[in-house]
Order: sequence, then structure tokens, then C-alpha cells
Amino acid sequence: MRGAHFVSALVLLFGLGAACSNEKPAAPAVAPPPAAPPPPNPVASNPDAAAKPKMVANPDGLSLADRIAKRQAAEKKLADQLAVDENKRLLAYDKTKLPLHKEVFAAIEKYRAAYAHAKTNEDVEKIRVKQEKAIEATGKKMATIDPKGGNSNVVTDYDVILNALANDYPDALEASFRGDKKPLAEQTAELDKRTKKIEDWLAQVKAAKPAKK
Repeated sequence: MRGAHFVSALVLLFGLGAACSNEKPAAPAVAPPPAAPPPPNPVASNPDAAAKPKMVANPDGLSLADRIAKRQAAEKKLADQLAVDENKRLLAYDKTKLPLHKEVFAAIEKYRAAYAHAKTNEDVEKIRVKQEKAIEATGKKMATIDPKGGNSNVVTDYDVILNALANDYPDALEASFRGDKKPLAEQTAELDKRTKKIEDWLAQVKAAKPAKK
């Protein structure tokens, strides 16, 4: 009987072992594949991308050369208009000072004409000394035309001519008597140019209508 029980136990153990060997082992858990990284930020990878705007078609349909020409034409138109406005302003101001202009310019022409009678250096010096105080007085009168500056179109020309007649012009005249004609030619050209400007301007001032109050 004891032998029979032992055999039965062995049979039972063998059966259990066979049953266990027939069971399939559980499949190991598989980790999911990693998520794909997000696409790179175009601004982060290329900082210049944010700074450079996209090229768009010009809405006016003009070429670069046409746009430049258009801008230059507009700038010229503005400059011309500003020049016209400034000329009107100067005319209006000098119109109110016309009597003084006439006095100063008449004196200038007188001082210059006096040197035409000089034949020698001694003549030049006599005329220079004789006119010195008169030229100084005319300079003071001239200063009353435009005390603050920037309002008269010819006060600067008066000033240049008066200084020339007191100094550079007689010096050049004396040099011409010594045979050096160049300084006198230069002085004469400069005085003629400014005198013409003054004459033309005063003619415009005289013809201009008084500014409306």
C-alpha cells in the first residue's frame, strides 16, 4: 500500500509539471515609441527671419527708378514753393523799409563814384579820408533796416559794399596805379554783381503791393 501511494504522488507531480510546461509564458510589456520632436521654430533657428519682412508687390506699380523720380519731383515742388513764400516774406518786409533802402543805396553809389575821379594814390587817400565818417554813418543807418537780421534781402550786400569802399576798393585802386590791375578787376566785378542785385531787388520792392494788415 505504501508503494502504491508513492507511485500516485509521482504521477501527480509529473502531471502538474507537464501542465506547467504547456502554459505559454506571458509576453513582456513593450514601451511605446518616443513621440516625434516638434518642428523647429523658424524664428528661433533663424533670428533674421523675424526681422526681414516678406517681399510684397509695390501697390502703385512703379519701378524703383520711377519712385525715385516721383519723390525728387515732389521735393523740388516743395522747395520751389518754400522759395516763393520766402521771397514774398522778404518783399513784404523790405517794402516797409523802402525809404531807408533808397537813402543807403544812393549814398553807396555816391561813395563809389567819388573814386572815379582819382588819378593818383594821393587822390585815393584824400577821397578815402574824406568819406570815412560818411561811410560809417551810412553803415549805422543801414543797420536800422534789419536790426535782428534775416528779414531784408540786400542788407548783407550793403554791408559788403560799404566795407569794400572803405578798405579793399581804394587799396585795389592804388595797386592799379602801380601796375597791378588784378585786384581792381576783382573788386569791380564783385561790386558790380552786388549793385545789380540791389537794383533788381529794389525795383521788385517798389512794384510789390503793400502787405494786407
